[in-house]
Amino acid sequence: MPTPVKALDNMSKHMTKAERDARESQEGSTLPTRKIKKPALLKTDKTASRHWARIVKDMQGLDILDALDADALGIYCAKLARRDDLQASYLETRTRYEEENELSVLKTMVKLSAELQAVERDLLAYASKLGLTPESRIRFAKRQAEQDESADPDWDLFAR
Repeated sequence: MPTPVKALDNMSKHMTKAERDARESQEGSTLPTRKIKKPALLKTDKTASRHWARIVKDMQGLDILDALDADALGIYCAKLARRDDLQASYLETRTRYEEENELSVLKTMVKLSAELQAVERDLLAYASKLGLTPESRIRFAKRQAEQDESADPDWDLFAR
């Protein structure tokens, strides 16, 4: 079993000031420093609120979202709740169609399917913008690394 990582405050190792400062800055970037407040549009929707709580908890250590993203994340959670409702309606309608085999039920099922696809397209767009997809997180990490690299005045002197 690997040795558990110690916080800087609990370390007894002697470090140079540069090592200590680097460690401190890295620890600070991994701790959740931003508190994001749930928007008012989610107060009445229990399903969207559950999605909100799950996403905020899952993204706690990533430090991607801040207060400015709260409304966009709220809309994303409301769309997730809408998707859940549409999926339930679609499954119910499909079951009804299998039992009754009526054309009107089939038309309703096709309409629900199209609406569900539109909501899922919107969800993917929001997820990408909010950093909730693997591709967007990689893009974010690359951007952070480029900023860190350009902060070094001698970055262009070394072959990479």
